[in-house]
Amino acid sequence: MGDERNRASPDRLRELDRRLKQARGPEQKGDQGTQTRGAALGLGLKIAVDLVCAIAVGVGMGYFLDWWLGTSPWFLLIMMLLGMGAGILNVMKTATAEEERRQAEERSRTTPDR
Repeated sequence: MGDERNRASPDRLRELDRRLKQARGPEQKGDQGTQTRGAALGLGLKIAVDLVCAIAVGVGMGYFLDWWLGTSPWFLLIMMLLGMGAGILNVMKTATAEEERRQAEERSRTTPDR
């Protein structure tokens, strides 16, 4: 009696396997989307931090130079503009590198293996 319950027929096992694969299917697809969203979020945060840090360093240096030389807002304004330029340049470099990486990845996917 107990032995009959412990023995699983091949049909029951196949049915269980099919149901497990069906249940796991959408979860595996969702993981790929989560990874893509995570990578995009990471890239966006990197760009934002690059821009903000470059401006903050420029403002800090300008404030220090103004305090040291007594030239109140001039170095602050000049260095802030230079910080903005450096931040935008960093953002452009990051975006260009990411685009090149995406294109290389796309080429590797479309190129047939030999």
